[in-house]
Amino acid sequence: MTLEKALSYTIDNEGIEIFSDARLKNYLNDLQAYDTPAVKRIISTMIDEGYMSKIQASLSNGDYELQFNDLANRLVQVEGFQSDLVKYVMDCLLYAVHKTSNVPIIPQQKVETNKPLIKKTKTTRNNLNVIQTTGNYIVEFNGKSYELDETQFKAIMRKKDMPADRLEVWLNSYVEENN
Repeated sequence: MTLEKALSYTIDNEGIEIFSDARLKNYLNDLQAYDTPAVKRIISTMIDEGYMSKIQASLSNGDYELQFNDLANRLVQVEGFQSDLVKYVMDCLLYAVHKTSNVPIIPQQKVETNKPLIKKTKTTRNNLNVIQTTGNYIVEFNGKSYELDETQFKAIMRKKDMPADRLEVWLNSYVEENN
């Protein structure tokens, strides 16, 4: 169940007072409402730090807009959460209490596909530098670079301690195999 639907369901069954109750975390967990671990952490922090009680009070008083903005800024600046995820949680809360009709959409993680993702670099005894990129490995050895797939890389790593001239022969054969 999505977060906004789970919050609406929870309010319908338990009332708005559930916002100030620690049971809200368990209720949402049982409804499988946490879209990501970060969303779960944001809601847990809001409950544990008393922010949900303030939201409940502001909804009763009618001055919720200022309180929501203040809380969102506090969660980002003081607690260190990502602003787009905080906005999503706040939008879900507003939707659940019928203060907005816009259905919240969870932000997607942005991944640039133009640039390869560099994950790790290894150096071996034979001056073999390895950079893992998206899907492949770049192996630098004796001033040359070789692009290998995962199977070829694993084979080279098993042979990394062989004499340098033999290792270079293996690397060249893999390059020729790829072409």
